[in-house]
Amino acid sequence: MIDQAPEPSGTVYGQTRRTPPVMPIIVGVAAVAVLVVGFVAWNSTGGADRAESAPPAATAPPSPAATGSVPAQLAAGTWVVSPLGDPGTYLTTGGDFAALSTVDPLPLTVVPGLADGTCYSFRTEDGRHLRHYDFRLRFDVAEDSDLFRADATFCQEAGTAIGTVRLRSKNYPEYLVHRRGEKLYIDKPDGSAGFPKASSFMVQEP
Repeated sequence: MIDQAPEPSGTVYGQTRRTPPVMPIIVGVAAVAVLVVGFVAWNSTGGADRAESAPPAATAPPSPAATGSVPAQLAAGTWVVSPLGDPGTYLTTGGDFAALSTVDPLPLTVVPGLADGTCYSFRTEDGRHLRHYDFRLRFDVAEDSDLFRADATFCQEAGTAIGTVRLRSKNYPEYLVHRRGEKLYIDKPDGSAGFPKASSFMVQEP
């Protein structure tokens, strides 16, 4: 009887010995078992709770520029009016005329326009209305006439700076409320560099 030579292992003449099919299954089962054991251990130490209760990411506070105050816009209510760039000067009265002064600011009640509800009229505490007469602004007791209602109605538009307004005459739409020194008129823009600023106003709470 002739003894048979043992079967060679590894690569023989370019051929590779096949791995038994059961081996990949055993390796896969072992890997799954390791993952299951690891998850159970992590969960038992409160890992899941910590993940769910993690605090939200911090939000950066808004920048000062984003929260900076913006001057009030004209609306129905009681206001004090100042010229642009001069918050210490106020619209007040000089006799029957409107004037600008650093003392005695005059609170004005702003109401829907007497001649146009989309515009505004300005009334003093004693019931007089701001109006233009012969192009100069003054305060007069209300009259039951279309002319008075139109004279006392001014339409708002944006001023030359954020939060400022310009007031356009209702019945003279080419004319704007305009500062001439300490006096106030309705004037037609003259194209000068100073006119836009002199016809822009701020409103402040009394």
